Amino acid sequence: MAEKQKRLIIGLTGPIAGGKGVVADYLKNQGFFYCSLSERIREEIRRRGEEISREKLQKVADKLRKKFGPAVLAQRTWNLILKQKSLRIVIDSIRGESEVDFLKSKPEFFLLGVTAPRKLRYQRVVARNRESDPPSWEEFLRIDKKDFKSGQGKLGRDIKKCLEKTDFLIVNDGTVGELKRKIKKILSIIISEKKKG
Repeated sequence: MAEKQKRLIIGLTGPIAGGKGVVADYLKNQGFFYCSLSERIREEIRRRGEEISREKLQKVADKLRKKFGPAVLAQRTWNLILKQKSLRIVIDSIRGESEVDFLKSKPEFFLLGVTAPRKLRYQRVVARNRESDPPSWEEFLRIDKKDFKSGQGKLGRDIKKCLEKTDFLIVNDGTVGELKRKIKKILSIIISEKKKG
């Protein structure tokens, strides 16, 4: 029981190219065990023997939410976390309001939002040149708008609602170094709050 009280779980939410990956890498380097809600979708796509793409990830996620309930990805990830011995865990790719509500019902959970202005995020997408990223500004806008709100009610993705429910929000409009300093500060606040609790 003492172990559960010492556990620290940080969830990450935010739009495409906002900087979640940098935050996740920073936390991994601090000894956090990494898991991602998107990995539950990839597992489902692999089970079907289909090719993984951003479009496919979005479609399959929406179908899973419709079939098993809007918090299904968070619930499946939580079941994996319960089997982990690590006391420090980071959960990436939280995109639905029900996922946030489910995880926030856990006393050891903190939600961290990472965002940046849309044009800056598109510049980062172009610079990183990933195969799964949108190839044009128009395509980027289409995907970004879908991430911010898709589906009906709590069934789809809703980054806007997720960001509204964060415990801490980082506006990542500077350098990687500045982002890391912001994470470090937030992490020290969380740890000191836990010690008080």
